[in-house]
Amino acid sequence: MQKQQVPAMADVTQADEAGGIVMETSAGQVPRLCTLIQKDCFVRIEAGCTMRNVLCEQFGISPDYVKGEIKVFFLDNSPVDDLDEAIVKDGATMALSAAMPGLVGASMRQGGLSWMRAGITYHEEGQGAGKTPGVIQVKLFNKVMADLGESFLRRGVYVKTGVLASFFDRFADDFWQGFGKITKNGDSVTDSSLSDYLKSHDEWVKFTIR
Repeated sequence: MQKQQVPAMADVTQADEAGGIVMETSAGQVPRLCTLIQKDCFVRIEAGCTMRNVLCEQFGISPDYVKGEIKVFFLDNSPVDDLDEAIVKDGATMALSAAMPGLVGASMRQGGLSWMRAGITYHEEGQGAGKTPGVIQVKLFNKVMADLGESFLRRGVYVKTGVLASFFDRFADDFWQGFGKITKNGDSVTDSSLSDYLKSHDEWVKFTIR
């Protein structure tokens, strides 16, 4: 996974204060919008906590789901075996997936064929900087994206305007007919005016669905 530019805390604070882009969605639109979580989306966390804390306490994912459904945990491009050892630092990239097929999937899943990945498994090194407000990139795949993507979009994700513009360009005109109200920084906008804004600006925005 290529490391992307991480928004500074000042960027996300400014995006929060502006209000961001909020879309009232129908049930049929949500699965397609959730594919955004495979792209360059970021969320605020309390950094310096364990991966289990971030998943269960901060993101509100049930421990049973973490244990039973998420089979692949990556932190900064390394597979994680011990969620209580891995510390999520400011600027980190976290990726979550259900079981993947084949030998690669078997080797990447938690507690899988560790002999195949001895050199890349995540190990905590050095002392952390303590708990502090932070921003991390989150990527969800397959069943995990389908199950959890909506909760992240309802919480709100931070994304560059250009990324969001390219994402929306994938959808045909009929996709936009199912939306209710769309607002940008508190003001109602049309899909065309939103597109114009996203393509003419280069900044971080908060994107949320209702």
